[in-house]
Amino acid sequence: MESGPEAEHAALALADRVYRDVLRSIIEGETAPGAWLKERELSERFEVSRIPVRQALQRLEAEGFVIASRHRGANVTPLTRADVHDLFDTRLCFEPFAAQRAAERVRDGAESIDRLDELHEAASVADPQIARAASIDFHSEVVRLSGSRLLLRSLGPLAGRMEWVFRLTREARDREQTDEHVDLVEAIAHGRGSLAAALMYAHIEMSREPVLAQLDGVLDG
Repeated sequence: MESGPEAEHAALALADRVYRDVLRSIIEGETAPGAWLKERELSERFEVSRIPVRQALQRLEAEGFVIASRHRGANVTPLTRADVHDLFDTRLCFEPFAAQRAAERVRDGAESIDRLDELHEAASVADPQIARAASIDFHSEVVRLSGSRLLLRSLGPLAGRMEWVFRLTREARDREQTDEHVDLVEAIAHGRGSLAAALMYAHIEMSREPVLAQLDGVLDG
């Protein structure tokens, strides 16, 4: 049996592959809330031992996507109204700050908005799936521009949950959100930190009720 750093790296890569594929199936609705993810079936599906499967499920549990059962597998976590409120509240805690820091760093010449411009253009296309993916990347890029690695690491699990919610809400303020991105890009490009923070706060908060309205009858609790 192999041991050492190379074997450990290979094991982590297997667990990451299982994690990404299972997460994608949850986000895209292929695996429904409440569905049972059995370790044995996942092991056979991905042609790996149960160890990377268990590691992947532990990671998904830590991020709130599943509820794990010891040595048996996990159930996909139902999405509730409280979960959606938590998502918006959490984003409001750090994305406005990230927008302010991004504007300040652009003003100081530490960053460029080229990538942000590209993502805004991509979020303006007619294809809703491409547009929503670009919109999530747009928000991730604002956080990256803030220069805070801690904030960027924190956004990882949230980005998956954001995509999960956005896939369930078709055309919830899509046009308005794209227009709001224009104002955000301009504020960041001109180094107006306070304005960028205020625009980001409003941008997030104004989507809360339309999203909840579209999820009425879908969410638990």
